[in-house]
Amino acid sequence: MQSTWQAAPSLGNSGAMRLSDQAYNRLSVLKKLRAAEPISRTDLAQLSGLNGGTITAIVRDLVERGLIVEERIGSPRGRPRVNLRINPEGAFVVGATMSDDGKLLAEIVDLRGQSVSSHVADAPPLRRLADLAEAFSATIATAIAAGPIPRAQISQVGIGLPAIVVGETGVVELFETFEGAPFAFAEAIERDLRIPTRIDNNNNILARSEHWFGDGGVDDFTLVVFDLGLGGTRYQAGQLLIGSHGIEAEFGHTKIVPEGGRPCHCGGRGCLQAYSSVSAIVFQACELRGEPRPGIDQLRRRFADVVDAAQAGDPDMAELFARAGRLLGRGLANHVNMQDPERIVVLAKSRELIDLVAAPFFAALHEDTLPVLRDGDRVTFKQMDDSSYARGAAAMVLEQLYQFR
Repeated sequence: MQSTWQAAPSLGNSGAMRLSDQAYNRLSVLKKLRAAEPISRTDLAQLSGLNGGTITAIVRDLVERGLIVEERIGSPRGRPRVNLRINPEGAFVVGATMSDDGKLLAEIVDLRGQSVSSHVADAPPLRRLADLAEAFSATIATAIAAGPIPRAQISQVGIGLPAIVVGETGVVELFETFEGAPFAFAEAIERDLRIPTRIDNNNNILARSEHWFGDGGVDDFTLVVFDLGLGGTRYQAGQLLIGSHGIEAEFGHTKIVPEGGRPCHCGGRGCLQAYSSVSAIVFQACELRGEPRPGIDQLRRRFADVVDAAQAGDPDMAELFARAGRLLGRGLANHVNMQDPERIVVLAKSRELIDLVAAPFFAALHEDTLPVLRDGDRVTFKQMDDSSYARGAAAMVLEQLYQFR
């Protein structure tokens, strides 16, 4: 049976839409150049695996578009060496997101992916998606007005949201804490700002941040976000994989306890997210203690209490983290057995969470992975912060500029 999962354009579009060979080669060359600049055409051809004629044609096009610049280095003998660099002023974009505590973050980024300026604003209490879009528009407008880049030079805006998003249409299909879905979120902001706007799910945004700004520049990896929920995103051949319905894989809804499992907010039972997420750990702790479940605004504070109890030696609380680690390890072992990604990066906001789940996670991962696929260096735990989302949102629109500008 043919898979419906395909490499998608970087906007989060449907997996049925592949990049053209020209767009893919241009994106690949720009990414290699960005990682290795300054670099000659000859070295770039060797690094990218493309032939000299293809590199010459791509470089000529990119120079004409203002995306890269040539740097001639004088030589006492013969012709001067010509190196290539990304032109940081070739375009500027804005990446924006919303933090757990209700702050809106907007960051202006140049074509090289470097931050130019940023702005943080407190969002008022909101319930409707239309009001949230208006608040984002105001925050982004303020960031641009306060920054050093004229509004006319901002090419695009990218926004990451903790919601079910169809990137192709810019529509938010479901945002658990907001009313009014489905809502044309990108269209509303684009109408306010008069700047092309793209949106995507936060997991995809974080994957883009890792791909562009993470260590090593690996093109084949899986990103797992262990936070209030549990999400997963896959990069292959340098492209984000998106399903045929235009949304990313729901790794957190992998059935890890097939019979008699815990209920999940999706309506199913036994989902990995119902065990291996911050929310799941807090909810189970409340059940063990006979306490009511906290609201979303209290989850992190209550989670800190559970962490303290586990670190102090409470066996029931410690077992919640151990089970979360074991089941996550088993889930990722299944993923490795099926797809064998070069790397897996697990992101978490809490350093304490990483410390509490790591040992049982790696034990289960090793036990349940096929022996031929066991690789002790494949998986890395990393701590993230809210700036990762803004950088990823910027990377989303930078990819768009790199491909189709």
